[in-house]
Amino acid sequence: MTTPAVITAPDEVRAVLADPAFVVPPVPNDGSPGGIVWLRSTVSRFSANGDHERRRSLVVDELADVDPAALGQRAFEQTTVLLKSGYEPIDVIAKIARVVPVELLAEALSLPAGMSEDVNTVAAAYHPRGDFSATADQAVARLVKACGGIADEPTAARIGLLVQACDATAGLVGNALIAAKQQKPTTSVSVILTETLRLNPPVRATRRQATADTRVGNFAIVAGEVVTLELAGSLTFGDGPRKCPGSEHAFAIAGGVVEALRGRQLVHDDVEYEPSANLRVPASLTVR
Repeated sequence: MTTPAVITAPDEVRAVLADPAFVVPPVPNDGSPGGIVWLRSTVSRFSANGDHERRRSLVVDELADVDPAALGQRAFEQTTVLLKSGYEPIDVIAKIARVVPVELLAEALSLPAGMSEDVNTVAAAYHPRGDFSATADQAVARLVKACGGIADEPTAARIGLLVQACDATAGLVGNALIAAKQQKPTTSVSVILTETLRLNPPVRATRRQATADTRVGNFAIVAGEVVTLELAGSLTFGDGPRKCPGSEHAFAIAGGVVEALRGRQLVHDDVEYEPSANLRVPASLTVR
């Protein structure tokens, strides 16, 4: 059996991401409207060709009037409020990094407060190899209701935005806090985040499926083969026509959270990461 190709060279990864002959592996599309299978098959993340372009434009439109700088300021303020709530030591991942980004993005999109728990449930089941449980379906149904109650492409785009912001931003916050321990106190948060994205990014890999026989570097790829693309370096937000449209917003939110946490001490030096094939998110990160 041939070992699946893992593309690591940044130039080769960019080439695959830009090549229309490589598509996102298809996902099932036979789910009932308003469930996790429906969500996967209706967001731009797992779509191809015209469907992807149309659905991506919905996401871009949603973000067009959302100011990243304002999100960053609100992230700083909200994190500061949580830190003053008396719950110390506090698990940054569970209480801040998985809550603040989702709630602030929902607020910016004029969606109801209190969506982060359901968004986290959906995020854990979002990828094609994730959970097909009734719990995830129920969480999607509640999010559809919160977004207006119609299980259509605009609703899927809004839910997808929140879900995409969940794990990746939490990982960026957590990994940046770990990196900050090795930096001088005067190092800017922007530099810390940039170095984190380069050396310890929250999104480690993505996959593409070849639609024709081709070659990438030393790999001969046959039609139908799925390749893994490593995103370390400067590629954690992707590249080409599918580059994350919310990268500036995620960077700003993470920056506001990390800025508010500067000066806090990590309770434990040893950090365990959540089990995942493509994400690197600390399981917990307690500060005081």
